[in-house]
Amino acid sequence: MASMVANAAGWVSVPRASQAGVVLVTLFVLPVAWLGVHAVWALRGRAELFIAAGGHPRRRPTDRQLVDHLRNEHPLTPLWWMVSVLTGLGTLCLGVALPFALADGAVLAGVLLGTGLAVSLAALPLAVSGIRRAARQGAEDQRRRAELWSLPIAVERRLTTPLLGASDGGHLGA
Repeated sequence: MASMVANAAGWVSVPRASQAGVVLVTLFVLPVAWLGVHAVWALRGRAELFIAAGGHPRRRPTDRQLVDHLRNEHPLTPLWWMVSVLTGLGTLCLGVALPFALADGAVLAGVLLGTGLAVSLAALPLAVSGIRRAARQGAEDQRRRAELWSLPIAVERRLTTPLLGASDGGHLGA
């Protein structure tokens, strides 16, 4: 934002490629990185809780630990949903832009858009299989948790709330 304002005001000349790169990083890379860090944090806590349960099966974790690290939804589910949504949008945008670039005779732009389209189409099945795998792991976590600890109904209700607010990925970034 600051580079665009500085460029518009004439204070500093900022190339369009730099501005586009900053916008792409802000819109796509930062949210994925944030969700990735959150998922790693949750996976690490989940592993620690299950390891501790192996050594002390009668000691139940605190409600806060359970809600933070053990949900019925696997911690990687939001990350896979974000990847699937971004690749779907990328496929749509690149697929629409490719014919226009080729019609104008922009071979390099066509090659870049075609490569991006191929990568997006290849990432979609990967994201879908990741969502399915995360759902299986979430069900396995729920089964292991039920074997180890009996939980109050209020905690059980909070554990069923998905990390993003909707199990279908509808509230990305919430």
